[in-house]
Amino acid sequence: MAGTQRDPVAVTAPAPDTARRLVCTARTVLWHLGREPWISWRFIRNDLWAGFYPGVVFTIAVGLHYHLPPGRFAVTAAASVIYFWLYLYTFCLTNQLAGMHEDQINKPSRPLVVGDTSRQGAFLRTGVTFIAFPLVGWALGVWQWALIWQAMTLLHNLGGSRNWVVKNAVIGFGVLPMLGPAWQMTAPLNADAWRWMLALAIPIFFLTPIQDLRDLHGDASTRRMTFPIAFSESFTRQLLCAGFTLLPLVDHVLLIRAAGASPSAWFAEAATAALCWTIAWRVPRRHTPAYDHHTYRYFEYWYTAVLASAFIAL
Repeated sequence: MAGTQRDPVAVTAPAPDTARRLVCTARTVLWHLGREPWISWRFIRNDLWAGFYPGVVFTIAVGLHYHLPPGRFAVTAAASVIYFWLYLYTFCLTNQLAGMHEDQINKPSRPLVVGDTSRQGAFLRTGVTFIAFPLVGWALGVWQWALIWQAMTLLHNLGGSRNWVVKNAVIGFGVLPMLGPAWQMTAPLNADAWRWMLALAIPIFFLTPIQDLRDLHGDASTRRMTFPIAFSESFTRQLLCAGFTLLPLVDHVLLIRAAGASPSAWFAEAATAALCWTIAWRVPRRHTPAYDHHTYRYFEYWYTAVLASAFIAL
């Protein structure tokens, strides 16, 4: 009967309580999604100069070297930002999950220590990024490098870093799965690419103990056998002082002047040499964690600076 017909809209419309729950759920999801960039930033912010900026800088330098069209250049640069963010994020997540005890002593401002996220949340993010990273690599044609880096990350963070040989090898030769894809996003690897990769990986393998000087107390308390603990702090400082004094010769012979001398190349050499010699001057001096941390920062700045010199040298 006409008097008993019900409004079909009224039948299908959600109840007020259901609508409110849907709105609350949507707000919660949006809040968590908006929070994720901040959480990832908290995990990686102290390692940007070592694991993010260098890869992006080198990608841009290679793109300019090969004169990519503007559209492709912009896409490649944006893709590089995403790729190297995940490159660093996958490492930092597993590193900080495995090293919470040391971080409570050495790096008490890290997100897991201060409670910005839970271990369960960090494990979930690790699973997501370990899937997303090789997928992004596949889209960019560099998935092999992504898988190699994930294997090296697990080797380092699931116990390998407790031995100085493994730790130094992963950090030093981690240069290859950084610079390799940075180049390969633009062009196939060639002799120039391998020259840059090896000329940086080998010195970094020998010089990376500089990062251990700031963490001696925490590493000793957890029986982590880093290079300074294995061979003494005094010997390590002397070795690093000599290494950083000579490092500008590597930059000069193998990298910056490889394409021929120019005023801009001399400026790049002077800038990178100044960073190396600043480190060589600082390493034997004040033995405090804060001072050694700042000295290590100069090492990170050198790494980014020498890759920025590719704008000139390639």
